[in-house]
Amino acid sequence: MHNVGACLTDWGVSLTCLLSLVVLHRSSRCRPRVPHWFYCFMAVYVSEGIACLAGGFMWAGGVNKRLSFMHEFPAAQQVACGAMMLGMVAEGLFLILTCRELWTSSDSGSLAAKALPEVLVLAGLGVFYCIGCAINLPFWAMYQFLHFLALGLVAMAVACFNEAANCSSSLERSCLWRLFMGESLNLGGAAVLTLLDNDCTGVSCITEPFPWESSPCRFGVVEPPGSTCPLPEWFNHGAVMHALAIVSCAICVPALCTLLECGWEPRSRKMRTQ
Repeated sequence: MHNVGACLTDWGVSLTCLLSLVVLHRSSRCRPRVPHWFYCFMAVYVSEGIACLAGGFMWAGGVNKRLSFMHEFPAAQQVACGAMMLGMVAEGLFLILTCRELWTSSDSGSLAAKALPEVLVLAGLGVFYCIGCAINLPFWAMYQFLHFLALGLVAMAVACFNEAANCSSSLERSCLWRLFMGESLNLGGAAVLTLLDNDCTGVSCITEPFPWESSPCRFGVVEPPGSTCPLPEWFNHGAVMHALAIVSCAICVPALCTLLECGWEPRSRKMRTQ
């Protein structure tokens, strides 16, 4: 098995997301009303779980280390990579939807209707992935989907910081700071992945089109391949990101349950009712 640490920790994230969903569902099932922002967080964990389940198979196959174009990928790996990338895109888009729910002044209306822009973007990227496989695009072009996740993580961290800094209740403020801490861990993991990507990911990498990075990726142009990566193959930059994601879930989920039990409302809605 290739990238054993990244593979197993990816599946670990998937299992953690499943357990998180069980906890969140149990916390919400007896309540007469569940706010939209809570459902959005649940959708984030669904997306993350699917992405990491599929991502584990990509890391295990090691296709990113030796293959550069989509036609070179076996069909099963094309499916796994597509599920991983679209799952991560969905995670980012649902984080953005959560932020929109936190910033809006009303919880009325259909959440499905509110999510339509994100759903359309995800569907469009799904079509683009299928076209990319058909016309043999380079794998690094598919990797660019992942910027949606980075955008979602930044937006969520900013939203949590803003809510925590302006919250008057000590209990709610504590939970919001924990959410901010959890999102910051995810951002830290994404930063580690990005900084080491060109040296550690493989012959196809996320940062290959960046003007300040090497193209082709440094991983494949040095001898032996991957020798510039400062981390061992058995626990690479992907494993670091996944480990931080597991810790993030452990921090965020109890905080979300407490906020739901407290009947917390975003600042925009409190201002509207004053």
